[in-house]
Amino acid sequence: MHTLVKEERRLKLVLRISGVVYLVVGFAFVLAPVPILQGINLTSDWLNLGLPLAPLTVEKFWLSLAFSMMMTIATLCYLGQRNVRQSGYVIALLISKTSSALSGLAFFLFSAHYLAYLAIFLVDGSIFWITLYFFLQAQRVFFATQTAMLRQPPPAPESTGPTKVVALTGEDKFELLDRVLEQAGFWQIIEDHFRKSGLARQDFSVVVKPNFMFMHSKKDSTSYTDPELVEAFIDRMVARGFTKVFLVEAQSTYGNYYNNREVAKVAAYVGYTGKNYRIVDLTEEMEPYDYGPPLGQHYVGPTWRDADFRISFAKNKTHVFCHYTLTLKNIYGTLPMQNKLKEYHTKREYDWPTIESLKKFPVHFGLIDAFVSADGPFGVILCTDPKRTKTIIGGENLLAVDWVGAKKMGLNPDDPKVGRYLPLAVGAFGKPEIIWEGDQSVYHPWENVNEPLLQFLDVVEEAYAFSNWWFASLTAMDEYFTVKKLAWPIILMRKILAPVKRWYYLYDYLGV
Repeated sequence: MHTLVKEERRLKLVLRISGVVYLVVGFAFVLAPVPILQGINLTSDWLNLGLPLAPLTVEKFWLSLAFSMMMTIATLCYLGQRNVRQSGYVIALLISKTSSALSGLAFFLFSAHYLAYLAIFLVDGSIFWITLYFFLQAQRVFFATQTAMLRQPPPAPESTGPTKVVALTGEDKFELLDRVLEQAGFWQIIEDHFRKSGLARQDFSVVVKPNFMFMHSKKDSTSYTDPELVEAFIDRMVARGFTKVFLVEAQSTYGNYYNNREVAKVAAYVGYTGKNYRIVDLTEEMEPYDYGPPLGQHYVGPTWRDADFRISFAKNKTHVFCHYTLTLKNIYGTLPMQNKLKEYHTKREYDWPTIESLKKFPVHFGLIDAFVSADGPFGVILCTDPKRTKTIIGGENLLAVDWVGAKKMGLNPDDPKVGRYLPLAVGAFGKPEIIWEGDQSVYHPWENVNEPLLQFLDVVEEAYAFSNWWFASLTAMDEYFTVKKLAWPIILMRKILAPVKRWYYLYDYLGV
Protein backbone atom coordinates (compact mmCIF):
# COMPACT_ATOMS: atom_id res chain seq x y z
CA MET A 1 0.00 0.00 0.00
CA HIS A 2 1.37 3.41 -0.92
CA THR A 3 2.18 5.95 1.80
CA LEU A 4 0.04 9.09 1.66
CA VAL A 5 1.75 12.46 1.73
CA LYS A 6 0.49 15.37 3.85
CA GLU A 7 -1.78 16.87 1.16
CA GLU A 8 -3.40 13.50 0.47
CA ARG A 9 -4.01 12.92 4.19
CA ARG A 10 -5.74 16.31 4.37
CA LEU A 11 -8.03 15.42 1.48
CA LYS A 12 -8.78 12.09 3.18
CA LEU A 13 -9.83 13.96 6.37
CA VAL A 14 -12.01 16.41 4.41
CA LEU A 15 -13.79 13.52 2.68
CA ARG A 16 -14.37 11.74 6.00
CA ILE A 17 -15.88 14.82 7.59
CA SER A 18 -17.96 15.54 4.48
CA GLY A 19 -19.27 11.98 4.39
CA VAL A 20 -20.49 12.18 7.99
CA VAL A 21 -22.11 15.58 7.38
CA TYR A 22 -23.93 14.38 4.25
CA LEU A 23 -25.14 11.29 6.08
CA VAL A 24 -26.51 13.30 9.01
CA VAL A 25 -28.04 16.05 6.86
CA GLY A 26 -29.61 13.49 4.51
CA PHE A 27 -31.50 11.88 7.38
CA ALA A 28 -32.38 15.34 8.74
CA PHE A 29 -34.01 16.17 5.40
CA VAL A 30 -36.19 13.06 5.64
CA LEU A 31 -37.06 13.27 9.34
CA ALA A 32 -37.50 17.02 9.75
CA PRO A 33 -38.05 18.79 6.42
CA VAL A 34 -40.55 21.35 7.76
CA PRO A 35 -38.50 22.38 10.82
CA ILE A 36 -35.50 22.90 8.56
CA LEU A 37 -37.45 25.28 6.30
CA GLN A 38 -38.93 27.00 9.35
CA GLY A 39 -35.44 27.54 10.69
CA ILE A 40 -34.30 29.09 7.40
CA ASN A 41 -37.37 31.39 7.35
CA LEU A 42 -36.75 32.49 10.95
CA THR A 43 -33.14 33.24 10.01
CA SER A 44 -34.35 35.34 7.06
CA ASP A 45 -36.66 37.35 9.39
CA TRP A 46 -33.94 37.72 12.02
CA LEU A 47 -31.48 39.05 9.46
CA ASN A 48 -34.20 41.42 8.21
CA LEU A 49 -33.31 40.61 4.59
CA GLY A 50 -36.70 41.58 3.23
CA LEU A 51 -36.98 38.27 1.39
CA PRO A 52 -40.24 36.32 1.05
CA LEU A 53 -40.62 33.22 3.19
CA ALA A 54 -40.32 29.82 1.54
CA PRO A 55 -43.54 27.81 1.60
CA LEU A 56 -43.60 24.90 4.05
CA THR A 57 -44.28 21.82 1.97
CA VAL A 58 -45.12 18.35 3.16
CA GLU A 59 -44.79 16.81 -0.35
CA LYS A 60 -42.35 13.89 -0.24
CA PHE A 61 -41.56 13.02 -3.91
CA TRP A 62 -38.63 15.39 -4.38
CA LEU A 63 -37.60 14.88 -0.76
CA SER A 64 -37.14 11.17 -1.47
CA LEU A 65 -34.90 11.96 -4.42
CA ALA A 66 -32.91 14.48 -2.33
CA PHE A 67 -32.37 11.82 0.34
CA SER A 68 -31.13 9.42 -2.36
CA MET A 69 -28.68 12.06 -3.59
CA MET A 70 -27.32 12.72 -0.09
CA MET A 71 -26.74 9.00 0.50
CA THR A 72 -24.97 8.75 -2.86
CA ILE A 73 -22.71 11.69 -1.99
CA ALA A 74 -21.95 10.24 1.45
CA THR A 75 -20.97 6.98 -0.27
CA LEU A 76 -18.72 8.84 -2.71
CA CYS A 77 -16.97 10.49 0.23
CA TYR A 78 -16.51 7.13 1.93
CA LEU A 79 -15.07 5.51 -1.20
CA GLY A 80 -12.94 8.55 -1.96
CA GLN A 81 -11.32 8.65 1.48
CA ARG A 82 -10.47 4.95 1.23
CA ASN A 83 -8.25 5.69 -1.77
CA VAL A 84 -7.65 9.38 -2.33
CA ARG A 85 -5.63 8.60 -5.46
CA GLN A 86 -8.76 7.29 -7.20
CA SER A 87 -9.84 10.75 -8.29
CA GLY A 88 -13.10 9.66 -9.94
CA TYR A 89 -15.01 9.67 -6.65
CA VAL A 90 -13.97 13.24 -5.80
CA ILE A 91 -14.70 14.44 -9.35
CA ALA A 92 -18.24 13.00 -9.07
CA LEU A 93 -18.63 14.81 -5.74
CA LEU A 94 -17.46 18.09 -7.27
CA ILE A 95 -19.91 17.71 -10.16
CA SER A 96 -22.73 17.14 -7.67
CA LYS A 97 -21.86 20.24 -5.63
CA THR A 98 -21.50 22.35 -8.78
CA SER A 99 -24.94 21.26 -9.97
CA SER A 100 -26.68 21.95 -6.67
CA ALA A 101 -24.94 25.30 -6.09
CA LEU A 102 -25.66 26.64 -9.57
CA SER A 103 -29.26 25.38 -9.58
CA GLY A 104 -29.85 27.02 -6.17
CA LEU A 105 -28.49 30.31 -7.52
CA ALA A 106 -30.63 30.02 -10.65
CA PHE A 107 -33.80 29.40 -8.59
CA PHE A 108 -32.98 32.39 -6.39
CA LEU A 109 -32.41 34.70 -9.35
CA PHE A 110 -35.13 33.54 -11.70
CA SER A 111 -37.82 31.81 -9.60
CA ALA A 112 -38.23 33.32 -6.10
CA HIS A 113 -35.89 35.22 -3.76
CA TYR A 114 -36.09 32.67 -0.94
CA LEU A 115 -33.19 32.51 1.47
CA ALA A 116 -33.46 28.72 1.22
CA TYR A 117 -32.43 28.88 -2.47
CA LEU A 118 -29.57 31.25 -1.72
CA ALA A 119 -28.45 29.01 1.15
CA ILE A 120 -28.08 26.10 -1.26
CA PHE A 121 -25.77 28.22 -3.42
CA LEU A 122 -23.71 29.49 -0.47
CA VAL A 123 -23.39 26.19 1.40
CA ASP A 124 -22.85 23.85 -1.53
CA GLY A 125 -20.71 26.42 -3.31
CA SER A 126 -18.47 26.66 -0.24
CA ILE A 127 -18.26 22.88 -0.01
CA PHE A 128 -17.31 22.78 -3.69
CA TRP A 129 -14.42 25.26 -3.28
CA ILE A 130 -13.14 23.67 -0.06
CA THR A 131 -13.16 20.19 -1.60
CA LEU A 132 -11.62 21.45 -4.84
CA TYR A 133 -8.79 23.17 -2.97
CA PHE A 134 -7.76 20.06 -1.05
CA PHE A 135 -8.30 17.89 -4.14
CA LEU A 136 -5.99 20.02 -6.28
CA GLN A 137 -3.35 20.07 -3.55
CA ALA A 138 -3.44 16.28 -3.38
CA GLN A 139 -3.44 15.95 -7.16
CA ARG A 140 -0.40 18.20 -7.43
CA VAL A 141 1.44 15.78 -5.18
CA PHE A 142 0.02 12.87 -7.19
CA PHE A 143 1.32 14.33 -10.46
CA ALA A 144 4.70 15.03 -8.89
CA THR A 145 5.06 11.42 -7.71
CA GLN A 146 3.23 9.56 -10.50
CA THR A 147 4.44 11.58 -13.50
CA ALA A 148 7.48 13.68 -14.36
CA MET A 149 5.42 16.75 -15.26
CA LEU A 150 5.96 18.74 -12.05
CA ARG A 151 9.33 17.42 -11.03
CA GLN A 152 12.09 19.85 -10.21
CA PRO A 153 15.82 19.22 -10.42
CA PRO A 154 17.28 17.89 -7.17
CA PRO A 155 19.23 20.33 -5.01
CA ALA A 156 22.86 20.55 -6.00
CA PRO A 157 23.93 16.94 -5.45
CA GLU A 158 27.16 16.00 -3.77
CA SER A 159 29.87 14.67 -6.04
CA THR A 160 30.54 10.97 -5.64
CA GLY A 161 33.98 11.31 -7.19
CA PRO A 162 35.43 10.20 -10.49
CA THR A 163 34.23 7.07 -12.26
CA LYS A 164 35.18 5.66 -15.62
CA VAL A 165 32.77 4.79 -18.45
CA VAL A 166 34.08 3.08 -21.57
CA ALA A 167 32.16 3.27 -24.86
CA LEU A 168 33.76 1.39 -27.72
CA THR A 169 32.69 0.85 -31.31
CA GLY A 170 33.73 -1.96 -33.63
CA GLU A 171 32.73 -4.80 -35.94
CA ASP A 172 33.22 -7.76 -33.59
CA LYS A 173 30.84 -7.75 -30.61
CA PHE A 174 32.85 -10.28 -28.58
CA GLU A 175 36.09 -8.36 -29.03
CA LEU A 176 34.23 -5.19 -28.03
CA LEU A 177 32.93 -6.85 -24.88
CA ASP A 178 36.41 -7.99 -23.87
CA ARG A 179 37.91 -4.57 -24.48
CA VAL A 180 35.17 -2.76 -22.53
CA LEU A 181 35.49 -5.13 -19.56
CA GLU A 182 39.26 -4.69 -19.53
CA GLN A 183 39.35 -0.91 -19.96
CA ALA A 184 36.51 -0.31 -17.50
CA GLY A 185 38.36 -2.35 -14.88
CA PHE A 186 35.62 -4.93 -14.45
CA TRP A 187 37.92 -7.79 -13.48
CA GLN A 188 39.61 -5.74 -10.79
CA ILE A 189 36.23 -4.52 -9.49
CA ILE A 190 34.75 -8.01 -9.11
CA GLU A 191 37.97 -9.31 -7.54
CA ASP A 192 37.91 -6.49 -4.98
CA HIS A 193 34.31 -7.30 -4.01
CA PHE A 194 35.17 -10.98 -3.81
CA ARG A 195 38.09 -10.37 -1.44
CA LYS A 196 35.97 -8.15 0.80
CA SER A 197 33.22 -10.82 0.99
CA GLY A 198 35.45 -13.34 2.76
CA LEU A 199 33.75 -16.14 0.84
CA ALA A 200 35.25 -18.99 -1.12
CA ARG A 201 35.32 -18.19 -4.82
CA GLN A 202 32.78 -20.91 -5.66
CA ASP A 203 30.39 -19.48 -3.02
CA PHE A 204 30.55 -15.88 -4.24
CA SER A 205 27.20 -15.36 -6.01
CA VAL A 206 27.06 -13.22 -9.17
CA VAL A 207 23.70 -12.17 -10.60
CA VAL A 208 23.34 -10.86 -14.14
CA LYS A 209 20.16 -8.97 -15.08
CA PRO A 210 19.76 -8.79 -18.88
CA ASN A 211 16.70 -7.34 -20.62
CA PHE A 212 14.48 -9.75 -22.50
CA MET A 213 11.00 -9.91 -20.93
CA PHE A 214 9.62 -7.26 -23.28
CA MET A 215 10.69 -9.07 -26.43
CA HIS A 216 7.91 -9.90 -28.90
CA SER A 217 9.77 -11.86 -31.59
CA LYS A 218 13.28 -13.29 -31.70
CA LYS A 219 13.50 -11.94 -35.24
CA ASP A 220 13.54 -8.43 -33.74
CA SER A 221 16.81 -8.63 -31.82
CA THR A 222 16.59 -4.96 -30.83
CA SER A 223 14.05 -5.80 -28.11
CA TYR A 224 16.35 -7.90 -25.92
CA THR A 225 19.96 -8.12 -24.72
CA ASP A 226 21.98 -10.34 -27.07
CA PRO A 227 22.09 -13.83 -25.44
CA GLU A 228 25.40 -14.58 -27.16
CA LEU A 229 26.99 -11.56 -25.53
CA VAL A 230 25.51 -12.37 -22.11
CA GLU A 231 26.64 -15.99 -22.23
CA ALA A 232 30.10 -14.99 -23.45
CA PHE A 233 30.32 -12.63 -20.49
CA ILE A 234 29.25 -15.37 -18.07
CA ASP A 235 31.73 -17.84 -19.62
CA ARG A 236 34.55 -15.39 -18.98
CA MET A 237 33.52 -15.06 -15.31
CA VAL A 238 33.24 -18.83 -14.89
CA ALA A 239 36.69 -19.26 -16.44
CA ARG A 240 38.04 -17.03 -13.64
CA GLY A 241 36.46 -19.19 -10.97
CA PHE A 242 33.16 -17.33 -10.40
CA THR A 243 30.96 -20.38 -10.90
CA LYS A 244 27.93 -19.41 -8.83
CA VAL A 245 26.20 -17.32 -11.51
CA PHE A 246 22.49 -16.56 -11.88
CA LEU A 247 20.62 -14.92 -14.75
CA VAL A 248 17.49 -13.19 -13.45
CA GLU A 249 14.38 -11.50 -14.80
CA ALA A 250 10.84 -10.95 -13.52
CA GLN A 251 7.62 -11.45 -15.42
CA SER A 252 6.04 -8.52 -17.26
CA THR A 253 2.61 -7.14 -18.14
CA TYR A 254 2.66 -9.22 -21.32
CA GLY A 255 1.67 -12.12 -19.08
CA ASN A 256 -1.78 -10.51 -18.80
CA TYR A 257 -2.46 -11.24 -22.46
CA TYR A 258 -0.15 -14.01 -23.70
CA ASN A 259 0.86 -17.52 -22.72
CA ASN A 260 4.47 -18.74 -22.30
CA ARG A 261 5.58 -15.45 -20.75
CA GLU A 262 7.29 -17.03 -17.73
CA VAL A 263 10.96 -16.08 -17.48
CA ALA A 264 12.36 -19.56 -18.18
CA LYS A 265 10.21 -19.97 -21.30
CA VAL A 266 11.08 -16.56 -22.74
CA ALA A 267 14.77 -17.02 -21.91
CA ALA A 268 14.94 -20.40 -23.66
CA TYR A 269 13.02 -19.03 -26.64
CA VAL A 270 15.46 -16.18 -27.30
CA GLY A 271 18.51 -18.42 -26.91
CA TYR A 272 19.61 -18.55 -23.28
CA THR A 273 20.88 -22.09 -22.69
CA GLY A 274 21.56 -22.10 -18.94
CA LYS A 275 25.10 -23.36 -19.50
CA ASN A 276 27.34 -22.31 -16.59
CA TYR A 277 24.50 -20.43 -14.88
CA ARG A 278 20.96 -20.86 -13.56
CA ILE A 279 17.95 -18.93 -14.88
CA VAL A 280 15.77 -17.53 -12.08
CA ASP A 281 12.25 -16.13 -12.30
CA LEU A 282 12.08 -13.43 -9.62
CA THR A 283 8.28 -13.39 -9.82
CA GLU A 284 7.98 -17.06 -9.00
CA GLU A 285 10.38 -16.86 -6.04
CA MET A 286 9.39 -13.46 -4.61
CA GLU A 287 9.14 -12.98 -0.84
CA PRO A 288 7.87 -10.08 1.31
CA TYR A 289 10.44 -7.42 2.14
CA ASP A 290 10.24 -4.17 4.09
CA TYR A 291 11.95 -1.43 2.07
CA GLY A 292 10.96 1.29 4.51
CA PRO A 293 9.24 4.48 3.33
CA PRO A 294 8.07 5.28 0.75
CA LEU A 295 7.84 1.81 -0.83
CA GLY A 296 7.23 0.08 2.50
CA GLN A 297 6.17 -3.55 2.58
CA HIS A 298 6.71 -5.01 -0.86
CA TYR A 299 8.46 -7.99 -2.43
CA VAL A 300 11.89 -9.08 -3.64
CA GLY A 301 13.39 -12.11 -5.32
CA PRO A 302 15.79 -13.80 -2.85
CA THR A 303 18.32 -14.53 -5.60
CA TRP A 304 18.60 -10.81 -6.29
CA ARG A 305 18.45 -9.88 -2.61
CA ASP A 306 21.18 -12.29 -1.50
CA ALA A 307 23.62 -11.78 -4.38
CA ASP A 308 27.20 -10.78 -3.57
CA PHE A 309 27.71 -9.02 -6.91
CA ARG A 310 25.00 -7.62 -9.20
CA ILE A 311 25.32 -6.69 -12.87
CA SER A 312 22.88 -4.82 -15.11
CA PHE A 313 23.33 -5.81 -18.78
CA ALA A 314 20.86 -3.56 -20.59
CA LYS A 315 19.72 -3.27 -24.20
CA ASN A 316 20.11 0.08 -25.96
CA LYS A 317 16.55 1.25 -26.64
CA THR A 318 14.40 4.35 -26.60
CA HIS A 319 11.36 4.24 -24.31
CA VAL A 320 8.00 5.88 -24.85
CA PHE A 321 7.50 6.54 -21.11
CA CYS A 322 10.96 7.76 -20.09
CA HIS A 323 12.98 8.66 -23.22
CA TYR A 324 15.35 5.69 -22.93
CA THR A 325 15.84 2.38 -21.15
CA LEU A 326 19.40 1.59 -20.10
CA THR A 327 21.09 0.13 -17.00
CA LEU A 328 18.93 1.90 -14.38
CA LYS A 329 15.63 1.18 -16.12
CA ASN A 330 16.81 -2.41 -16.59
CA ILE A 331 16.74 -2.83 -12.79
CA TYR A 332 13.01 -2.03 -12.86
CA GLY A 333 12.74 -5.53 -14.32
CA THR A 334 13.83 -6.99 -10.96
CA LEU A 335 10.69 -5.67 -9.24
CA PRO A 336 8.92 -8.98 -9.02
CA MET A 337 5.19 -8.40 -9.37
CA GLN A 338 3.97 -9.65 -12.76
CA ASN A 339 1.25 -7.12 -13.60
CA LYS A 340 3.67 -4.21 -13.79
CA LEU A 341 1.19 -1.93 -15.53
CA LYS A 342 -1.10 -2.13 -12.52
CA GLU A 343 1.47 -2.43 -9.72
CA TYR A 344 4.19 -0.06 -10.96
CA HIS A 345 2.39 2.34 -13.28
CA THR A 346 -0.96 2.86 -11.53
CA LYS A 347 -0.65 1.90 -7.85
CA ARG A 348 2.90 3.20 -7.67
CA GLU A 349 5.20 4.59 -10.31
CA TYR A 350 7.90 2.60 -12.02
CA ASP A 351 10.86 4.91 -11.40
CA TRP A 352 11.03 5.62 -7.68
CA PRO A 353 10.43 1.99 -6.58
CA THR A 354 13.41 1.08 -8.76
CA ILE A 355 15.55 3.66 -6.99
CA GLU A 356 14.33 2.35 -3.61
CA SER A 357 15.36 -1.15 -4.71
CA LEU A 358 18.80 0.11 -5.73
CA LYS A 359 19.25 1.65 -2.29
CA LYS A 360 18.74 -1.75 -0.68
CA PHE A 361 20.38 -3.89 -3.37
CA PRO A 362 23.14 -1.92 -5.09
CA VAL A 363 24.32 -2.91 -8.54
CA HIS A 364 28.06 -3.14 -8.95
CA PHE A 365 28.55 -2.90 -12.71
CA GLY A 366 26.57 -1.84 -15.76
CA LEU A 367 26.82 -2.82 -19.44
CA ILE A 368 24.83 -1.61 -22.45
CA ASP A 369 24.45 -3.86 -25.47
CA ALA A 370 24.30 -1.22 -28.20
CA PHE A 371 25.64 -3.38 -30.99
CA VAL A 372 22.19 -3.33 -32.61
CA SER A 373 19.80 -0.73 -31.18
CA ALA A 374 16.13 0.28 -31.26
CA ASP A 375 15.16 3.93 -31.68
CA GLY A 376 11.94 5.79 -32.46
CA PRO A 377 8.85 6.36 -30.31
CA PHE A 378 8.30 2.66 -29.55
CA GLY A 379 11.86 1.33 -29.42
CA VAL A 380 11.13 -0.37 -26.10
CA ILE A 381 8.54 -2.59 -27.83
CA LEU A 382 9.70 -3.01 -31.41
CA CYS A 383 11.89 -1.49 -34.11
CA THR A 384 11.16 -1.86 -37.82
CA ASP A 385 14.44 -0.16 -38.73
CA PRO A 386 17.19 -1.48 -36.40
CA LYS A 387 20.20 0.78 -36.00
CA ARG A 388 23.60 -0.93 -36.29
CA THR A 389 25.27 1.25 -33.68
CA LYS A 390 28.05 -1.33 -33.13
CA THR A 391 28.77 -0.09 -29.61
CA ILE A 392 29.18 -1.56 -26.14
CA ILE A 393 29.26 0.68 -23.06
CA GLY A 394 30.37 -0.30 -19.57
CA GLY A 395 31.27 1.09 -16.18
CA GLU A 396 31.06 0.60 -12.43
CA ASN A 397 28.54 3.39 -11.78
CA LEU A 398 25.12 2.89 -13.39
CA LEU A 399 24.36 6.63 -13.29
CA ALA A 400 27.53 7.37 -15.25
CA VAL A 401 26.88 4.55 -17.72
CA ASP A 402 23.35 5.82 -18.40
CA TRP A 403 24.59 9.41 -18.68
CA VAL A 404 26.96 8.34 -21.47
CA GLY A 405 24.27 6.19 -23.09
CA ALA A 406 21.83 9.10 -23.14
CA LYS A 407 24.44 11.49 -24.54
CA LYS A 408 25.11 9.10 -27.40
CA MET A 409 21.37 9.20 -28.19
CA GLY A 410 21.64 12.98 -28.51
CA LEU A 411 19.73 13.65 -25.28
CA ASN A 412 20.57 15.97 -22.38
CA PRO A 413 20.85 13.61 -19.38
CA ASP A 414 21.23 16.58 -16.99
CA ASP A 415 17.67 17.74 -17.75
CA PRO A 416 15.44 16.64 -14.81
CA LYS A 417 12.60 15.90 -17.24
CA VAL A 418 14.73 13.51 -19.33
CA GLY A 419 15.21 9.90 -18.40
CA ARG A 420 13.04 9.72 -15.25
CA TYR A 421 15.48 7.33 -13.54
CA LEU A 422 18.71 9.27 -13.82
CA PRO A 423 17.45 12.50 -12.14
CA LEU A 424 16.00 10.48 -9.25
CA ALA A 425 19.18 8.45 -8.96
CA VAL A 426 21.29 11.62 -8.84
CA GLY A 427 19.07 12.95 -6.05
CA ALA A 428 19.40 9.68 -4.14
CA PHE A 429 23.06 8.79 -4.68
CA GLY A 430 24.86 11.96 -5.79
CA LYS A 431 26.41 12.92 -9.11
CA PRO A 432 29.51 11.15 -10.38
CA GLU A 433 32.39 12.87 -12.13
CA ILE A 434 32.44 10.97 -15.40
CA ILE A 435 35.64 10.02 -17.15
CA TRP A 436 34.41 9.06 -20.60
CA GLU A 437 36.81 6.92 -22.58
CA GLY A 438 36.35 5.78 -26.15
CA ASP A 439 33.81 6.81 -28.76
CA GLN A 440 32.01 10.06 -27.85
CA SER A 441 30.03 10.47 -31.07
CA VAL A 442 26.22 10.64 -31.20
CA TYR A 443 24.42 7.73 -32.88
CA HIS A 444 23.45 8.60 -36.44
CA PRO A 445 20.85 8.16 -37.74
CA TRP A 446 18.82 8.14 -34.53
CA GLU A 447 15.23 9.12 -33.63
CA ASN A 448 14.21 9.88 -30.06
CA VAL A 449 10.70 9.91 -28.55
CA ASN A 450 8.78 13.15 -29.12
CA GLU A 451 7.74 15.01 -25.98
CA PRO A 452 3.96 15.38 -26.59
CA LEU A 453 3.54 11.61 -26.95
CA LEU A 454 5.69 10.93 -23.90
CA GLN A 455 3.79 13.39 -21.69
CA PHE A 456 0.41 12.17 -22.93
CA LEU A 457 1.20 8.55 -22.08
CA ASP A 458 2.71 9.62 -18.77
CA VAL A 459 -0.76 10.73 -17.66
CA VAL A 460 -2.94 8.19 -19.50
CA GLU A 461 -1.13 5.21 -17.97
CA GLU A 462 -2.52 6.17 -14.55
CA ALA A 463 -6.01 5.05 -15.63
CA TYR A 464 -5.40 1.30 -15.41
CA ALA A 465 -8.68 0.09 -16.94
CA PHE A 466 -8.11 2.26 -20.01
CA SER A 467 -4.36 1.69 -20.41
CA ASN A 468 -4.68 -2.07 -19.85
CA TRP A 469 -7.41 -2.26 -22.49
CA TRP A 470 -5.35 -0.35 -25.03
CA PHE A 471 -2.14 -2.21 -24.28
CA ALA A 472 -3.93 -5.52 -24.73
CA SER A 473 -5.28 -4.27 -28.07
CA LEU A 474 -2.11 -2.71 -29.46
CA THR A 475 0.47 -5.38 -28.65
CA ALA A 476 1.35 -8.44 -30.72
CA MET A 477 3.56 -11.52 -30.39
CA ASP A 478 4.85 -14.22 -32.66
CA GLU A 479 2.95 -17.50 -32.59
CA TYR A 480 4.97 -19.05 -29.74
CA PHE A 481 3.24 -16.64 -27.35
CA THR A 482 -0.37 -17.62 -27.91
CA VAL A 483 -3.10 -15.16 -26.98
CA LYS A 484 -4.95 -15.76 -23.74
CA LYS A 485 -8.72 -15.64 -23.50
CA LEU A 486 -9.53 -11.92 -23.65
CA ALA A 487 -12.72 -9.90 -23.23
CA TRP A 488 -14.69 -9.46 -26.43
CA PRO A 489 -14.13 -5.66 -26.69
CA ILE A 490 -10.36 -6.31 -26.72
CA ILE A 491 -10.75 -9.05 -29.32
CA LEU A 492 -12.81 -6.71 -31.49
CA MET A 493 -10.27 -3.89 -31.15
CA ARG A 494 -7.39 -6.25 -31.99
CA LYS A 495 -9.17 -7.24 -35.18
CA ILE A 496 -9.86 -3.61 -36.10
CA LEU A 497 -6.24 -2.61 -35.48
CA ALA A 498 -4.67 -5.63 -37.21
CA PRO A 499 -4.23 -3.92 -40.64
CA VAL A 500 -2.39 -1.00 -39.01
CA LYS A 501 -0.29 -3.24 -36.76
CA ARG A 502 0.99 -5.17 -39.78
CA TRP A 503 3.07 -2.10 -40.68
CA TYR A 504 4.95 -2.35 -37.39
CA TYR A 505 4.78 -5.93 -36.15
CA LEU A 506 6.58 -7.48 -39.10
CA TYR A 507 7.07 -10.93 -37.58
CA ASP A 508 4.08 -11.45 -35.34
CA TYR A 509 0.82 -13.30 -35.32
CA LEU A 510 -1.92 -10.65 -35.33
CA GLY A 511 -4.94 -12.87 -34.78
CA VAL A 512 -6.68 -13.55 -31.49
